[in-house]
Amino acid sequence: MAAAIPFVVKALPAVTAAAAVKSTYDASKARGEAKAAQAQNVAQAQQQATAMEAQMAQQTKVQQEAAAASKARLELEQAKYGEEKAAADKQASDLAARVEQERREAGERMSSSIRARTRGGRRALLSETRLTPEVGVLGGGNTLGGM
Repeated sequence: MAAAIPFVVKALPAVTAAAAVKSTYDASKARGEAKAAQAQNVAQAQQQATAMEAQMAQQTKVQQEAAAASKARLELEQAKYGEEKAAADKQASDLAARVEQERREAGERMSSSIRARTRGGRRALLSETRLTPEVGVLGGGNTLGGM
């Protein structure tokens, strides 16, 4: 049995060396695979970042176009509002002028009516005699109608 033990002892370092080489190879292979996987992950991350940048650029472009269109609509609406306001102001001033003119004319009519009432208001006949409300024509037949 003693001969068997040295054999095992001698064989053990050879197995250990082979196992160590194999484990070193496996570790090296695993590191290589990990580096490759990491490189692939980095490449995928870069592709995703590039895709996201492109998408963001597209969204920004769309938003800028929408903002420009909105600004153009706002300018059109402001111009239209200005025109409508100017037309409404002109119409209001025209209406105010017309109302003022009608008020002035009504005042003149009222004034002439009051003046006519307070001064006797009757037109003189073609003669010097005047028509009075109580008695009619005064003063002889000097009128054109009465001889």
